Amino acid sequence: MKRTIRELLMTGCLACPLAAGADLVFSGLAPELEANARALMPLAAASCDASPSRIQRLYRDAGDSLQRSLRAMGYYNARFKADIEWPEGCWVARFDVDPGEPVRLAEVRIDAAIEQATAGKPEPALAPLVSGEILNHGRYEAYKAALLNDAISRGYFDARYKHAEVLVDRQANTASVVLELDAGEQYRFGEVIFTQGIIKDSLLRGYSDIRSGETYQSAAIDDLYESLRDSSYFSSISISTEPLDKQAKTVPVQVELEPGPRRVYSVGAGFATDTGPQGKISFVNRRVNDKGHQLESRLFGSEIKSEFSTTYRWPRSDPRSEWYSLSGGFLHEETDTSENDTSKLGLTYSKARSGSWLETRYIDFLSEDFIIGDEAGSSDLLLLGFNWESVRGRELSRTRNGRRLSLDVRGASDSAGSDTSFVQLRANAKWIHSFSDFTRVLVRARVGMTFEDSLEELPASVRFLAGGDQSIRGYDFEELGPVGASGRIIGGENLLEASIEIEKLVRDQWAVAGFVDTGSAFIGSDFEASTGVGVGVRWYSPIGPVRLDFAHPLDDPDRSWRIHITLGPDL
Repeated sequence: MKRTIRELLMTGCLACPLAAGADLVFSGLAPELEANARALMPLAAASCDASPSRIQRLYRDAGDSLQRSLRAMGYYNARFKADIEWPEGCWVARFDVDPGEPVRLAEVRIDAAIEQATAGKPEPALAPLVSGEILNHGRYEAYKAALLNDAISRGYFDARYKHAEVLVDRQANTASVVLELDAGEQYRFGEVIFTQGIIKDSLLRGYSDIRSGETYQSAAIDDLYESLRDSSYFSSISISTEPLDKQAKTVPVQVELEPGPRRVYSVGAGFATDTGPQGKISFVNRRVNDKGHQLESRLFGSEIKSEFSTTYRWPRSDPRSEWYSLSGGFLHEETDTSENDTSKLGLTYSKARSGSWLETRYIDFLSEDFIIGDEAGSSDLLLLGFNWESVRGRELSRTRNGRRLSLDVRGASDSAGSDTSFVQLRANAKWIHSFSDFTRVLVRARVGMTFEDSLEELPASVRFLAGGDQSIRGYDFEELGPVGASGRIIGGENLLEASIEIEKLVRDQWAVAGFVDTGSAFIGSDFEASTGVGVGVRWYSPIGPVRLDFAHPLDDPDRSWRIHITLGPDL
């Protein structure tokens, strides 16, 4: 016989503890069935202090509670034997249960109105109900609610179920689910109103894809909130879609914004074996004017590098993805291999592309005085370049799965005022994959190629060198590359590097690693790789990973092990 079932699975207390001395014993039940039986059985909460008459009354009702709990999980033909004992002034109730065969879904009927309301692609929080699975009333109710919420999120605010039931055939151990929806009319966006006095409304509207008259989608509200949050202009963002206009079937969008701090100062410090101690001071004016322009100045210093730079940025019509920037700065860098002083002035256009890609087009004017090996010179370059970069899966602490890709193509021509002509390609890749919660592999590669008439005319900042913390461990910073007639490093026109690292967590926030790095800078096709191998320790601190590596160069066995210390995210 078929009948409509409206018994719900209670989830408030899945394992209510018994008072000391009292006991409730089940046999024949799977753990999830026993947990639900305890949750629905008032006897489970009774203590030894309860009167015998109360315990007896709860015990008599326990059978019905047990059957309800099993039916909620799809077991409609359960049988059981019950007994209660009174040892030493307390009680022990025993239930020997044969749950029988479960009821399985034979049919799941979801009407066309639901498919229409969810654009043919229902996206509930739970996996869909499918024929053959064991009936679970709690899952049915959750799935039914998720479908309705999904329809509402797509603008069907008047949606209601006109028919929603589970039909159970206890003899056949089968059930049918029927869901029929009265979706009503789909609402549309009304006017978007911004309440603020911070930046121009015309710029604000560039953060939103919402247009009056378009069908309502809650995802568009989420996107608007995230875009405004990421803009750095605001400290408080409130978006309201109430009250609904029931007659016009429209949804008003009220956005209230509070300004964030206009000026931000920051100071930072760090350490790496390549650079030694390093420090940074920066100043950012997040709102130079009501057009959303921004100004940033930065001062950086370490044992090998001193740099000052200023960047002025302004958005285009879509401030989420398109920006111009004008920058200038000065750099002094001195290593064991080279020394250079560089002045830079540049204009940049950046645009976010699909698939997490950021495209940058730039024109830079570089004026550089340099010494590398026994060569000394000066160079003025007008560089035209294109850069593409994509990062996925980045995490502040320990990235489980992710990758970073970048490609940069730049060039200069003596016919455009540069001292030399060349075209250069630089590509970087890093890939992280976790095999388990404890073990992951990190692979990285770096490639560089330069097409030029004469290496001697290239300034030091354009030449390739290898070695160091982020390059080939076991070697000093930028100590690998072609040598000149004097035997000193002069840098190369090409670069090829690769690295593989295996890491394993040994306890919370601590890991050990083993790695192999190989590669070098070279001229033409005269490539001779240098290889470093080593082991390391990782501490995933609250402020990010700290890495301590011990590496040894394979092509120079007489050299001692080298220590490398780095800080910062994996990608």
